[in-house]
Amino acid sequence: MTRKIYIQLFLIFILVTISLFLFLKYFKQSNLDNDFKINVEQTTSTGKSLIEDLKYLSTDREGNEYKIEAKKGNIDKVDPDIIYLEDVNAIISLGNSEYISIESKFAKYNAKNFDTLFNDSVSVDYGEHLLKSEFLDLSFANNLVSLYDNVRYQSGISSLKADRAEIDILKKKTRIFMEKPNKKVQIRNISKNGNN
Repeated sequence: MTRKIYIQLFLIFILVTISLFLFLKYFKQSNLDNDFKINVEQTTSTGKSLIEDLKYLSTDREGNEYKIEAKKGNIDKVDPDIIYLEDVNAIISLGNSEYISIESKFAKYNAKNFDTLFNDSVSVDYGEHLLKSEFLDLSFANNLVSLYDNVRYQSGISSLKADRAEIDILKKKTRIFMEKPNKKVQIRNISKNGNN
């Protein structure tokens, strides 16, 4: 009878081990988003809100990638999904191999929806287009990059000054305009030797 009990216990042990193995292999989620949230929670629970050399990558259903890097990041004490970044570089890689490169001194990054507000010496490189401004809103919900406050645009042999510029990420269209309808965008031609 003792031998029968040992065999039953051994079979129960094997069944539990196999069940645990299958659960851990197939049902436990372990992706970048969860790892990032765990790191944020650990950082906020210890009272330290500074992250150095931050790198984050996300991909949407169409295969577009958003990568953001910063030298420093401070987590908002009220909302841990908000991170304030310094010395920021971001790249939006579009599915058709085009990309939008964004640089700024500071940014406010939302880790939940990836929306980012860049500010202070913002520079955008998009194909043949170079845009500069003081602020840039990146909204993935609207697939829109909005630049405002002292917008300067340069492409080829011309440059523009305007109040706002918008880039539709999906349609790949750039729109440059003034806030007030009675004001006009300033256009300047640049000669090859640098003179106007």
